[in-house]
Parts: sequence; C-alpha cells; structure tokens
Amino acid sequence: MSVALLALSTAAVGLAQAAPTPSDVGRSVAPLVDKVKSSVVTIQSTKIIRRAVREDPITQYFRDRFGLGEGPVRRETQQSLGSGFIIDGKEGIVLTNNHVVAGADEVKVRLADDRSLDAKVEGSDPATDVAVIRILHAPRDLRPVVLGDSDKVRVGDYVLAIGNPLGLGQTVTMGIVSAKNRALGGRLVNLEDFIQTDAAINQGNSGGPLFNFDGAVIGINSAILNPAMAMNVGFAIPINLARQIGEQLLTKHRVARGYLGVHTVDLTPDIAHRLGITSRQGVVVNYVEPGSPAEHAGFRSNDVIIDMAGHPVDGSTRLQLALGAHRPGEVVKVGVLRGGRKLDVDVKLTENVELSGAEVLGIRVLPVSPDDAQELGVPALKVTSVNPRGPASGSLQEGDLIVAVMIGQRRAPATTAALQQLQERVGRGGWGRLVIIRDGNQLVITVG
Repeated sequence: MSVALLALSTAAVGLAQAAPTPSDVGRSVAPLVDKVKSSVVTIQSTKIIRRAVREDPITQYFRDRFGLGEGPVRRETQQSLGSGFIIDGKEGIVLTNNHVVAGADEVKVRLADDRSLDAKVEGSDPATDVAVIRILHAPRDLRPVVLGDSDKVRVGDYVLAIGNPLGLGQTVTMGIVSAKNRALGGRLVNLEDFIQTDAAINQGNSGGPLFNFDGAVIGINSAILNPAMAMNVGFAIPINLARQIGEQLLTKHRVARGYLGVHTVDLTPDIAHRLGITSRQGVVVNYVEPGSPAEHAGFRSNDVIIDMAGHPVDGSTRLQLALGAHRPGEVVKVGVLRGGRKLDVDVKLTENVELSGAEVLGIRVLPVSPDDAQELGVPALKVTSVNPRGPASGSLQEGDLIVAVMIGQRRAPATTAALQQLQERVGRGGWGRLVIIRDGNQLVITVG
C-alpha cells in the first residue's frame, strides 16, 4: 500500500453534479447524501476478554505463596459498533477511530447495502484516535470518499455527519462548523485539534465522516460532550491530521513523531513585555532538555518559537501538532525570537517516544504527563490498548494506569524497561504482578 493511494482520494471522484449551496438547504440535501452515503460503513468489533475467576482464600493464598501463577479464567465476548468510511476502494482501506477497534479480536465491516465483510486492523494511533482497517477480499464496487482540506474549513460552513448512531442504521445529520482548534483536555496524552460542530453526533457515530457541501470529508467524528451537560456539541478530527497519521499507519503500521526537547509556556502580553518583544504569537521556551535536538541546535531559555516549517505557532498545542506532522530524522526550520531578533534555526528531529508509545506484554502504554504524575504522586504508564491474545488480556484494560511492577520480592517503578523484564520472565514460564489504578481504585493483578 503506497502513500500515494491516500492522496488519490483527494481527486473529485463522482461529484459531477454541483454541490448544494446554502440557499438550497431550504429544499433538500438529498442529492449530496446520495453521492456519498455508499462510502460510509458500519464497523463491528469483537473482543475476547479473559477474566479471573474468584477462588477461595486458602487456594489463593497457596497460589500466591508458592508462585503457582494465574488462577482459572473465563472468557467473555464484548462487541461494539462504530462507523468508518472508505478511502481506497481497490485496496479496501477504511478510516475510523482508534477507540472503535482498539484491542479487537475480530472486525467486520457492513456496507451501506448491508453486505458484511471481514476486515483487519492495519494500524491505530491512540494519541490522535485514528485507525486504519483493511477489508479482506474487498469487492470491486467499493466507492471511496473524496478527502477535503480541513485547513480551509471556516466557522459557519455547512456540514453533514453520516454514521450508525446507537445501532439504528445509517443516519444523516446536518449542522455547521461551530469552532476550530478545540482541545477537550482531560486526556493523559493531549494531541487534540478538533473541529467542533452542532451536527448531531451520538454513540456509534464515532469514526464516521464529516462532509462539507462539496461532498468531501473534512473530519472524522470522534467525541461528544456529555449529553447531560450540553446538546449537539460534537468534535471531529481534522482530515489533514488524520490523513498524515493514516499514511504512516499504512506504510509503517505505527506512528513516529518528531521530538524537539523543549518545555514551553504560551506567550502572553505580560511575558512579551518582560522579554521586550512586540509579538503576541508564539511559545516561550522555559527549559531545554539535555541531549535533545533543541540543545544540539542551540535553543535557550526565553527563546520564543513563532513558526515551524513556515507555519505559525500560536500556542503549545499548536507546537505539539506541528512536531507531530514531522517525522524523526527530518531537518525542520524553526522561527525563533531571541533578544528581539528573528532567527531561523535548523533542527534535526528525533522520535517522540512519549507519543509513539511502547508495546510490551501485549499492551501499548504511554507515559502520563508530568502534571498527571504529580497528581498521582508517582510516575505511571497508561494502557492505551490490549491485545486479546497477549499475556495481559483479561487482567489489564484500556485506561488502566500502571504505577509499579513486582517481580519476585522486588517492586520497581512503572517503566517500559520494567515491563520488558516482566515480559521476559513470563516468556520463561514465570509470572509477576502489576500495581494499577482503575477507576480511582488501586489493584494488584497477576500477569503470567
């Protein structure tokens, strides 16, 4: 699968008729829906969960005392529904959300005409909630969407959301773009740049397309606010970001992001006055990590980063997103204000392991942010996905926070290195324990 295949979807395929204009809304958008609906699919994912069976205290005592390993387990099946859209008809490639297929043991795609097809996950990225799946033995009549340009989206543009909310079947809703560049917060890894819309989005819409009135996809519907708090406040991942992530997942089956190595704060008028600069846009470097690309390039504290590769940087989130668009090994030109003078600094990026994550014990983990670690009182690893065939299946769940690793009588902080040691022990027929936090409760689980 070449990177160029995603680019092919940007061609205006099958849009011979003129798209509806805002003045047409009073009549009907049915012609637009007819053009795009066959490209939208329902995704059913199935997980096989292994759950420990509670034993009597005496048996459990001897099992723990003599290291007899994991006790009896039972297998449970969990199913979930989401949406997606075809971006390559020949190869059967579908874009959706990571949380729709995370940890799936089996994936099926149901087309608009109710045909059900087997599929597999090509790759997923928890940090942006993007996933790519491939339809196995794809039929020849699959119709891909047209991918638009989310950078050109304007607040007030009309949009259509199509998906399978609440299992009702394919459903169309209409609204406008309410805002751009939204960050929801509350995530331990924050790589967010959402398009906000008032087009009705509900559970099951996740992974479905947000179309503009040219019939092009400008976002992947991903999240909603709690309906008890607000109505018709939905969020979509910009398609430009999703396309860049999807290309890496198709070619490398993982996402590698550029790493600069600076800690920053947003530029405020007070900080600008203190630094003697007139710019009101940028981020201020308050710490340069030793040995990082930034240190090698000569960055200093109080440098103000104002652009990267020619694109403006108006805040820390924008800097993180800009770095995420560049791959390790790339040399990127960064615009910096230092002492009132504008400098262009060339930086050779390395990989941001924090956002790429690590896979061990059949799980993918990401370090929590420094602020979250401070709140927890210890460093921790967040579980972002669990392989149902891995040794931790049935013990760990997506969202668990691992705070310690116990091997024999030794307790170590939660690091990928400690998990790798446990994995080696399990591979030799041994076992160990993990101290986790789940739903605010601390638990000790056995792995092996």
